[in-house]
Amino acid sequence: MIYAIGTIVAAALILAGLWLRERKLRRRPLLLAEIMDEADALETELHECRARLREIPALVATLPPSAQLSARATLVAEPQVQAALRDLLAHRLWLKENAATARIPELESARAALATAKAALAAQLERLAEVRTELTAARAAQTVRAADAQS
Repeated sequence: MIYAIGTIVAAALILAGLWLRERKLRRRPLLLAEIMDEADALETELHECRARLREIPALVATLPPSAQLSARATLVAEPQVQAALRDLLAHRLWLKENAATARIPELESARAALATAKAALAAQLERLAEVRTELTAARAAQTVRAADAQS
């Protein structure tokens, strides 16, 4: 009887160990896929941000000097976007070299950092959309004033 109970306990421990090992082995690929998805989404948003930044000079060109100064202040963000793209590339290279050996907490930390960066960038994209709307409105108002002045 004791032999049977011991065998059952040993089998349960072995099965639990195998289940935990299998779970851990499945966790890494899923986590890596999540990290790569976050990195891809961040890269897409960085490129979108850069494209929006490059639209601003055309909108600024026809504004009076006072409005140009505040609008040009947003253009200092382009080097930050470039730096973020370089950081993202470095992050991807690190993953390529260390994905197989990195511990799960390191990978979870990398995923969290990407999510944080993506959230911060979303706020910047929202601000750029506001600036673009303000510039378009200022440009339209200037066009109306110029038309009124000619009348």
